[in-house]
Amino acid sequence: MARRWAALLAVVGLVAAALGLAAPAEAGTRQLKVATYNIYLGADLAPLALAQTPQELVARVGIAYDQVVATDFPSRARAISRLVRNERPEVIGLQEVALWKKGPLGGPLHTTYDFLDILLRELRRAGLHYRAAAVDTTGTTTLPISATEQASFTNRDAILVQDGLPVRNAQSHLYAAKLVITTPFGVTFTFPRGWSAVDVALKGKPARVRVATTHLQPGVPAIRNAQGQELYAALAQSPYPVTALGDFNALPTEATGPYGTFTTGGYDDAWRTVHGPRDGFTAVQDPDLRNLPSKLNSRIDYVFYQPTHLSAVSARLIGDKVRDRTPTGLWPSDHAGLVVRLRLQ
Repeated sequence: MARRWAALLAVVGLVAAALGLAAPAEAGTRQLKVATYNIYLGADLAPLALAQTPQELVARVGIAYDQVVATDFPSRARAISRLVRNERPEVIGLQEVALWKKGPLGGPLHTTYDFLDILLRELRRAGLHYRAAAVDTTGTTTLPISATEQASFTNRDAILVQDGLPVRNAQSHLYAAKLVITTPFGVTFTFPRGWSAVDVALKGKPARVRVATTHLQPGVPAIRNAQGQELYAALAQSPYPVTALGDFNALPTEATGPYGTFTTGGYDDAWRTVHGPRDGFTAVQDPDLRNLPSKLNSRIDYVFYQPTHLSAVSARLIGDKVRDRTPTGLWPSDHAGLVVRLRLQ
């Protein structure tokens, strides 16, 4: 009987090899599941740049902070954790991982919303265990929100990695290209952007993949393009296969933007590889996150990968369906997330 089983297993193995099928365990160790998700800082800050007087700026900052409260990140983090639990990516690139603080005008500030801590806590409650392997902090702005109070906003991107997955060479950097705005009443604001990367080992294999995440400057193509070129040049130094994921704030049709920089420079677009050029919309919902139907109508969030070393096996959106919203009707973010399974060639 043992000989018969051995013979049968040998035949099954030969058939699988002939059909190009890998055993499930082997396939799992040759793959890496990644996700990118802009989780929304909680408010639309663009109106702040349009303030014409200091008083108007204070009023607009107050409105923005009230919107942060109303968009209720703790509730949205629970919704995001459910989406992550369904997909279980090994590595997640996050953008707009906000840190909000508030306090009396001229006095100490205390943390009101730490998006990173809140999300990690909700992931643990969902039975998932991730750690922040790299975080780039791109700056903090503190402004009055009323005659008696002030608030600060710190913008961050982060790479979360499943516990137990070996990681080396965690790094975070700021771009040389950055937005500088001077208000009509003479106040200058500088808005840096950055990127982070980690070298991740595939489970059960010595091979590694460099995973990078970024959030490029919206609204100013020249700065965004320069940042994309900086990232491309930095990742060209990697000794490992690279996947670059994040919110690139560029449409696929913008040949001179970051999309063109990467896709003409040796990278493929995972969504396009798997699904073709249609659909895959990731942006954007209304700032209050309460719009129905969904307003996702553009594709600006990507997983780029080097096809000489990696191939895209699957790609799917998360957080884009009505059922994904919170019990009070908030979208998990103003963006959809993108989950991609990559296979090492």
